[in-house]
Amino acid sequence: MFRWEAANIPKVKVAKLDRSKVSKEQSVYMPQIPEIAKCPENLKPLKQWEDAFLAYFSELRMFLSCNEASGLKFHVNCNPWLLLMSRTLPPLSLLKVLFLKSLITSEQMKSIPIRCDVSCLSNAVDPLSVGNAEDSKILAYSQDNSPKSSISDSSCNCPTLSAILAMDSVARASVLKKRINSVETMSMLSKNDCVWLFALCAAADIPLDADTSAALRSLLRKCASLRAAKSELDDEVVMLNILATISGRYFGQSEN
Repeated sequence: MFRWEAANIPKVKVAKLDRSKVSKEQSVYMPQIPEIAKCPENLKPLKQWEDAFLAYFSELRMFLSCNEASGLKFHVNCNPWLLLMSRTLPPLSLLKVLFLKSLITSEQMKSIPIRCDVSCLSNAVDPLSVGNAEDSKILAYSQDNSPKSSISDSSCNCPTLSAILAMDSVARASVLKKRINSVETMSMLSKNDCVWLFALCAAADIPLDADTSAALRSLLRKCASLRAAKSELDDEVVMLNILATISGRYFGQSEN
């Protein structure tokens, strides 16, 4: 019986397919995702600026990773994130000085002669939060020379280095996604939101999971849409460029 079937039934059966009934490749339930908004030419960051910033950002991430692995404790609250949220990128050596300050106590700081050029801080968006008056003298700068900001920061609760590194990788990813979701419906980003997003991106572990990648893609779209509505350079545009460069180029969410 089996031999008869094997001899008479064709080895290949071609089904008659009605191609008119075949659905399109795009499923009906798939959302129509808009393209990333184009940046106005006068607000578009230069390629050289992006490359320089990504080099700073990569070294900053490496420094954070090394300090986290060492298990050091932090005693001085410091907001080094604000240094990179500025019109002029400061030397990373200055960032390392700030991180060094956050690794030691105030008493130890008094016996350590730290010298650094603080002239590059003149264009920073906001002053640093340091541990005491003695530390403030080391890194003080004049707010009179800082650019005027169109962003209100009256309720700014900026992240500290110790707070970010106290989280584990799962907590950082979760907080990052929640922060991104919270800005989806905003018409503008506050400095506090931008600094938190920058800090969480600086400490985010890689490789990213699918949900975090999707969140960063949404962040890129949001930054692009807000930037496209701008006509002139201001502090918000600078921060949008920074976040767009991080999410788009560093984490690979850009279409280019």
